Amino acid sequence: MPLFALKCDWSQAGNNFDFLRFVLASLVIVSHGYPLFAGAMDPWQAAGAGANIGQICVMVFFVISGLLVTRSAMRSRSVLSYALARVVRLVPGAFVCALWMALVLGAAFTTIGLADYFLNGRVWSFIGHNTLLMSIRYDLPGVFETNVYPRAVNGSLWSLKVEIRMYIAFGLIVFLARLRPDWPRFVRYILVAVAIFAFFRAQLPAWMPDLGLRPKNDWIFGYYFAAGAAMLCWESRIPRNLALALTLFGLAQITVGTVLWDPLTRLTLPYLIFCAAFSDIRGLKATRGRDDISYGIYIYGFPVQQALSALFRDDLGMATLTLLALAITYLLAYLSRVLIEKPSLAHKKTVEEAIRSAYRRLRPSAAA
Repeated sequence: MPLFALKCDWSQAGNNFDFLRFVLASLVIVSHGYPLFAGAMDPWQAAGAGANIGQICVMVFFVISGLLVTRSAMRSRSVLSYALARVVRLVPGAFVCALWMALVLGAAFTTIGLADYFLNGRVWSFIGHNTLLMSIRYDLPGVFETNVYPRAVNGSLWSLKVEIRMYIAFGLIVFLARLRPDWPRFVRYILVAVAIFAFFRAQLPAWMPDLGLRPKNDWIFGYYFAAGAAMLCWESRIPRNLALALTLFGLAQITVGTVLWDPLTRLTLPYLIFCAAFSDIRGLKATRGRDDISYGIYIYGFPVQQALSALFRDDLGMATLTLLALAITYLLAYLSRVLIEKPSLAHKKTVEEAIRSAYRRLRPSAAA
């Protein structure tokens, strides 16, 4: 690619977002292998980093979502269209995964009787909460209680709850800004201000005594979402150079184990992802246009690893268990993509028109 590139191709066949998400979701499984199979920290966290590899991957997911979801809000014809795009992307897959975890996986691994298991209200609330993703339930009655990492059936879902909050917050920012005639110029400054505020709100406790102000995940991961949103607004003015981005990020990683690691990683990671997403490296271009199974990998990986841990942790090493987990999860993710996610996305416009039609029929009666 040129030394500096400015034009971004947002078509699915013109960027590397799908490949990046596939790699990130896979690395989350690799990172989870350490606590789930060995009861240990992953090597990067053990070296003194402020986050493990899986958490860093989630940070990148938030950068990507900040770019793509904010762009969706800017291009959507209505709030309904924007909201439905998020719902059909997440909820059908989450519902089927929740059914599988509760009714198949949970029933197979519970240590209590099946009758008692299915009569337990926690099983059914687990399905409901983990479908809507706004109030996650992590355990099922008698399931994985003696695992290396006990009781948690799907510890990965926490980030989806935070991400949905970002969808709502940044969607509100964009749609409120769109009420102004000069909204593109207006919103770009708001999003930069939000990113700067989130950066310092999430970072200050690391430099100051803990006075009860330690930020929640909403601020820490919200910063990365805001950084992606801000870069979107200034895409035509941000020079992209992957070599420079890699150098800056690599220099930041030299500070691992010090208080500088966190702020320097926050500053350099979003730019690295922005450059990598639009890089024209031949090997990356060859991966474009394929089915994106990253969501399925993310939601199925943890329970698959817990099941393998329960069955084989005393017989197989962590490397073998991780490879098995990847293979099984890829299969489940592909089935989820083909059978659940793609059909749901394909019916988005139909659902939207049905809602609009129902509203038009009800509107006269409501006025009367």
